[in-house]
Amino acid sequence: MKTTKKTYARPVAEILETMTRQQLMAGSVTPGGDIEVGPPTPGDPGEAAAPEGDFWNTIWTLLLVLGMSLGVKAQTVTTVSPAAPPADYKTHTMKLYFGNGSTTAYELNDLDHVTYLPGVGMKVYLKGQLQSVDYLFSQMTKIDYTEDGNANANWKAFSMTGSLQESWRLEYPHLSTNTEAVGTTTNSQVVVKRTADYGITYSVEWDNAKIANRWTCYELHEGNTLSTASRKDDFKADPDVAVSPALADYSNSGFSRGHLCPSADRLCTTEQNKQTFYLTNMQPQYQSHNGGLWSRLEKLVRDYATNDDYTDEHCDTLYIVKAATIADVTLNGSTSAGVYAEKCNGKLLVPKYFYMALLHYNKELGAYQAIAFWTDHLSTTQPVANLGDYAISIDELERRTGIDFFCNLPDDIETYVESMEPDLTFWHLTKTATP
Repeated sequence: MKTTKKTYARPVAEILETMTRQQLMAGSVTPGGDIEVGPPTPGDPGEAAAPEGDFWNTIWTLLLVLGMSLGVKAQTVTTVSPAAPPADYKTHTMKLYFGNGSTTAYELNDLDHVTYLPGVGMKVYLKGQLQSVDYLFSQMTKIDYTEDGNANANWKAFSMTGSLQESWRLEYPHLSTNTEAVGTTTNSQVVVKRTADYGITYSVEWDNAKIANRWTCYELHEGNTLSTASRKDDFKADPDVAVSPALADYSNSGFSRGHLCPSADRLCTTEQNKQTFYLTNMQPQYQSHNGGLWSRLEKLVRDYATNDDYTDEHCDTLYIVKAATIADVTLNGSTSAGVYAEKCNGKLLVPKYFYMALLHYNKELGAYQAIAFWTDHLSTTQPVANLGDYAISIDELERRTGIDFFCNLPDDIETYVESMEPDLTFWHLTKTATP
């Protein structure tokens, strides 16, 4: 069930403006200095040291003179600065392969610019360094501008601008196709609540057409699990969406305003706690579910993030998605309604199911674990003695909901952790014994 984190890089598609994107993703350098287009080659940054500067600068000067004398004109020398990477904390890497089997890699953030002399070599200038590091094409076998290995990541389908700029984060599911940076009465939008002291409180994909929360996602880690404030019960409409529920939509309805990111998960400051009471972070819930099974699962999630007694490995970050069904679901191969026919006060959808998706990360081991919980939304009391009864795999949750969870993980890690059945031993869970 465990898998180790790997580092992948996004294509540096503009590092040399005279080449095509396909050429930049991977290519083999011939002794003559031409770039042969090859298939993308995902990989991790190498650790080999770059050649020493003095010797290579001497060689470079001689080759530059020689190249010019052989008719290489000045305009064929291309000097460019790398394209600015998005603020996603990912590795953007240029990796050089040499005939002797060694490799050298540069992170895009470390590069100031690169100068290419076709047929001769390349000069790499690092930020803050006046002297270049020089390489001969004749000694190189390949240059990789490695892919990120995330075919289904949000940044592949959406522009990371406005309210969508945080959707590269691991806790984010894949955004729905009608999601826009600006909310209208007919689309979905992403809303990010944050504070100056503790960063992102949570993120929501809000469906304005359905007036419903598609999901709330957030992180729990040592930096945001303090308990220095108290619950404020500051329920209110959300000014950041095009169509927000109002307090009147719940009044005397018989349904609770059920948190997705719970108040108890955000007690660092009063401001942070108040943000959990926006009605866009709610779903209509029977109180028997909200104060019973759902509440018990909420506490379990906090324990997973803060108490090492609850999992087999220390949790550095717990990535969390909490939601309820607002569209059709697929159970045992059959499609059925995911909401009750009767709406809350005739306006808000009432989900038939609530669920959670959790991704546990241990930094020391570079390892992930994933689990999901699925609950029927009932007006009757449900058992909580064996919470393993509600555990399913992430793949199964995706089949039921049609939502792609943890899409920003590298694909090999995502496939592995999502496909495995929940490791009940790791999560210290029990199931009801079957007769």
